[in-house]
Amino acid sequence: MWSTQLRGERYKFRIAVAPISLYKTSFYIIPLIGIGVLISELWVNLGWLTPDFNLSQSMWQAIFAVLFLMIISLWAYFGFISPPKFGKNNYKQFMHQLYARILEGNADVLKEVASEITPSISRIVTCASGSKGECKDYAHDIILLIGNKRFCEVVAEYHPNLIIELYESMTAENIQTLPFRQFTKNTATAAILNSNSLLHHEGDGFSSGLIGYIKPLSISMLGDIEKLEALNRQFASPLDADLPLFYLKHEQFKVYCDSALTAIESYLNEGWWWRHSYAINNAFSKIKDNSTYLYEINSNPNNYYDLDCYKNFRVAVKFVTSVINLIENHPSVAVFTPHKLRKRKEERFQSIDLYDLVSELMFELTFAAACVSVDEDTCWSIQHNSCWSDFIGHRDSKASYYILKKYYRLIYDEIRRMEKLPNFKSARILGFCLNIFGVKIPTKDNYRKEYYSLRKVIIHWTIHNYENIRKEYTRVAKACLIGGITYEDKKLTKTYALGLRDEATKETLELK
Repeated sequence: MWSTQLRGERYKFRIAVAPISLYKTSFYIIPLIGIGVLISELWVNLGWLTPDFNLSQSMWQAIFAVLFLMIISLWAYFGFISPPKFGKNNYKQFMHQLYARILEGNADVLKEVASEITPSISRIVTCASGSKGECKDYAHDIILLIGNKRFCEVVAEYHPNLIIELYESMTAENIQTLPFRQFTKNTATAAILNSNSLLHHEGDGFSSGLIGYIKPLSISMLGDIEKLEALNRQFASPLDADLPLFYLKHEQFKVYCDSALTAIESYLNEGWWWRHSYAINNAFSKIKDNSTYLYEINSNPNNYYDLDCYKNFRVAVKFVTSVINLIENHPSVAVFTPHKLRKRKEERFQSIDLYDLVSELMFELTFAAACVSVDEDTCWSIQHNSCWSDFIGHRDSKASYYILKKYYRLIYDEIRRMEKLPNFKSARILGFCLNIFGVKIPTKDNYRKEYYSLRKVIIHWTIHNYENIRKEYTRVAKACLIGGITYEDKKLTKTYALGLRDEATKETLELK
């Protein structure tokens, strides 16, 4: 049975990295035992003279039997009972055997190797962080070696324990000196892109049971903001994975957003509110890049809800609402005040906090929705039902007040840009607002103060500026007409869906 199992790659690796060279030892000792047994039999049968100090035949055979049993026991011990771990007695064997198998690239072999080095990874990191010596150099090279992309893909799919153990071995200090970057980025990329990885199946407790509650891989990779920032300084953050721009599938993008939420939760729990997180800032940037290409709906408006661009957009909107919920429900939410509630133009990129990141992502998603220019029902469904209503919702907390205040300010400042430089982005934002708000001058009834204020200033701005823009920049002015809004004789008319009425409701706004 042992000989059959030892033909497996796992056991070959164990025997090859044992601190004792079992292959050579067995090669020399077993023939020696055989020769010794033959000579003792021949000696006795032929009646040759023996010296007075010679042992009896039975004693010699017992010695040879013990040697044989020792060889068998060593193979069994290192092959089954106590597989070898990386150490000062076998670091060269470990490196050479690992290198040969990763170089070969056989996926089945790499699965077994990944399983075998998992118990040793903490020792490898400790040795690589230690004092100077040959063992330290070999350990350093092993960490660099396991960053191979093909190996990382196998690890991400079949052996997340190796990722967990490696992250557990990291500290803010050794991250600065050891070459973790290739491994962390490649495993993060593979875990996000591969639908069979554990990241895709952690989910939540309701759907994934215990794994969904404890989220072992997510927490190990992203549950320590100090570690995450140290990795980010080495360009090794898992949130900075090499993901394809615009080509992430819905499930892949959802996994990335869930990973970012785990990092944000750690950011809040560790009291980092007054510190800037570059890792989280990069995550918001990637989420924006992969969710703001809704313009693809313009060329394929039928069944738009099946398009990845729309699905990713909805994932990003849900991400925004989840971040707001995290802040609102955090025990220390009272201390989460903005660095500055209202920033001047030159201060926009200074002292950026989580409120700024959320509000700016909301603004970019709003612009993405505003770029949809198809039929009235589709525009309303995307801009109001899939975007605006989720952002505004029924939020009355202080945290949501700060975020919405910043969000409204970004919208208004963008629209006011057209006073000096008419442009299509500002025009689309204005069109979005007119489609959502209508063109009727609002009253305070049924509107929160800040919502009413935004609606009022935008309607008044339109009254005083739209006609002037139309005279010189006709195409820009037309870009403001989204959904059921039309222009005629210095008037904007908003036509609502017919519904069950005999005649559609209309609103008219006189322009100056």
